[in-house]
Amino acid sequence: MNTFMLIIIAAAGVKSLLMPASPVGVTTSFAMASREEAIFYNPSNFEAGDNYTVQCSYNRFYLGMQSVSLSLSKKFKEVHFGLGIVNFDYGEIEYRPDYPTEDPLINYRAYDFSLILGASVDVSSQGRIGINLKYVTENIYIYSDYALAMDIAFAYRSATSGITFGATNFGTKMMINNGEVNLPACLNVGGFQQVNKLTLSGDLRYLINDAAFEFGIGASMPVHQRLTLSAAANYRDEFYPGFGLSIAVGALEVKYGGSFYPKNLGMVNNIALKIGL
Repeated sequence: MNTFMLIIIAAAGVKSLLMPASPVGVTTSFAMASREEAIFYNPSNFEAGDNYTVQCSYNRFYLGMQSVSLSLSKKFKEVHFGLGIVNFDYGEIEYRPDYPTEDPLINYRAYDFSLILGASVDVSSQGRIGINLKYVTENIYIYSDYALAMDIAFAYRSATSGITFGATNFGTKMMINNGEVNLPACLNVGGFQQVNKLTLSGDLRYLINDAAFEFGIGASMPVHQRLTLSAAANYRDEFYPGFGLSIAVGALEVKYGGSFYPKNLGMVNNIALKIGL
């Protein structure tokens, strides 16, 4: 619909960068993102293994939107390196010119694509810094452009607790429909505390372009040697729940995350498969 097409153009600036790229994204993603998934959320928590590790995630959103993400990571000496790719598809959009007109109905697709190069390194026995460099592009109807961006984060953690600070999506502007749009830059702070087997966490995010806050609290706990459960309460305009599970068998790990988004938008489903090579 014409109105829907205009809404998407007005929201340009690859707002999909704020959508979950993996199952971690429906829980408290900034504080608790770890290993390969941290390349999408918090590069200071990014940790690669000595062998190559691949993780692929499929995410189904509301209104027919979906995304696929892929990460590849490996540790070289003291530096953890990772590559992340996210393709976000807005689905088939119906464009009907404003009445009155005899122009035909047009169906088209819109998508965002992100390529992330990330690295992290220990700066002390308990401190780590991580940096992502991003190439992002957005294609809407006949409009398209690209931008370059950076994420930077610092983490301090012990065996049972930690705190992390970061800035994400800071970069150049894009031109969409003859107008300049900013990337969805934000400032993040998060922390976690382990109590016996239960890990409690919290995130606070400030969206610079919107001058608005988002936050979430979460908990995760292993209930079996191979099974971990998690749950969260998030706020984005309204409160909405998040929940997930992780099953690990050797070098293979399967993760699921789900959420009921606010404003009656429906359920979000995220599933990921991780394989160590």
